[in-house]
Amino acid sequence: MPDGIETAAGDRTRAMSAALAVTGGVSVVLAWLEFLLIRQQCAVGLWVIAVAVVAVWLVSSDAGKPAAVGLSLGAVAVVTQLAWLVTGFHALWVLCLAAAVALGFFMLASAWAGRSVGSSGRAGTRRAAAAVTAGFAAASAVVVSALVLTTAASPAPLIRSLHALGQSNSFEPGAPTATAVVDGAGRTSDVEYGSALPNSFLDIYIADNDASIRRPTYVTVHGGGWIVGDKADGAPSTDSDGASWAGPMLDAGYNVVSLNYAFAPQYRFPTQTIQLGQAMQFLEANADEYGLDMSRVVLAGTSAGGHIVGNYAIVQTNPDYARALGVEPTMDRHALKAVVFESAALDVGRAGAPKSPSPSNGFFFDIAARSYLDTTDTALLAQANVVDNATIDFPPSFISDGNTGTFPDQAAELSAKLDRVGVANRLNLYSKNEARLDHGFMAVSSQWTDDYNRLKIEFLRDVV
Repeated sequence: MPDGIETAAGDRTRAMSAALAVTGGVSVVLAWLEFLLIRQQCAVGLWVIAVAVVAVWLVSSDAGKPAAVGLSLGAVAVVTQLAWLVTGFHALWVLCLAAAVALGFFMLASAWAGRSVGSSGRAGTRRAAAAVTAGFAAASAVVVSALVLTTAASPAPLIRSLHALGQSNSFEPGAPTATAVVDGAGRTSDVEYGSALPNSFLDIYIADNDASIRRPTYVTVHGGGWIVGDKADGAPSTDSDGASWAGPMLDAGYNVVSLNYAFAPQYRFPTQTIQLGQAMQFLEANADEYGLDMSRVVLAGTSAGGHIVGNYAIVQTNPDYARALGVEPTMDRHALKAVVFESAALDVGRAGAPKSPSPSNGFFFDIAARSYLDTTDTALLAQANVVDNATIDFPPSFISDGNTGTFPDQAAELSAKLDRVGVANRLNLYSKNEARLDHGFMAVSSQWTDDYNRLKIEFLRDVV
């Protein structure tokens, strides 16, 4: 028999088998990449179409295989991918990923089925080893593909699995309520501010450990994509290598409150806005005990926390919006003196598209956003957009962000919107010529964090 011809499952050249295997592997990998590379979905999608077309041509040329199955999978991959790119309809995206993965496995199975099957001597040993390796690779690819498709359809199973391993929703505090002196400030930790929702606990830092002096109140809401994070992140402690958000504010004459909130996807927008309102009511009711001046309040939020405080501020200052959202205001709008935005996700629909692309950040932000609210609901996305819903009554705002893998474009858009409606604000961005600053750079000790804190405190001095 001439070299290069195999007899299993019909005559086929080694080149054809290799082409089937390579095309199948590329199809599967491209489906994974389209899932992971949120910003490059269009480009990767076009490659998926191109590979599917090649696969259809190869399958139609391979008479020894059940061509109808491959042709059908290829057609579905092409049609659904084109429909997804044109419409952006989420179900089509999931379907095109599934079709590309199924097509890839079909091609790989076809290539494997057409191999020659010698079974004696060293050749047999080599083929047995190859079969074990191929089986392991195939099993791994199946597991990864199942995870990709499941998470593409809904991130909830993945997030709940992560919660089972660490931070999660709980009605029990991480530790009993306790008091201590930390870096000269009095700290009361794990105070329960509500009982209706999980993670309703906060820490209070009292400047100079003196609650007899009523000081303005700086309330901060942590980041973590609405799915992880803790009120103690970046808090002052003797063993902390990160920058303390509390330290500069305590030194500037504020008492500081940091709070936890319920995690998505079990609790979704606007639950966290409602929960922040519960915390504010608790602080108002207990202001005397902690020396809190609740007539002078600053709300600060990092990343996901920035969206929560921004949305809460809109509820307090825009009655029409509050009614439409179905959330009651819980504080005097005149007591809310300012809002501080730190790398805030202001437009949740664009969370997966940070500037100066970071594939890992884009992927995490997209998963987090889909956990927080239904990103396929354009009406809900519009309702959750802090920039679009801010009005002339929005509080003065200090808006800052990094320049790599984060949202400086959204920060600039909010500043421009506030300028147009006449709200005092300061936009604090740094160019890449000065430094490469990541998402949430304020949590890392550096000269840029020191400068950020200085400018923030200067701004607040004029408005609080």
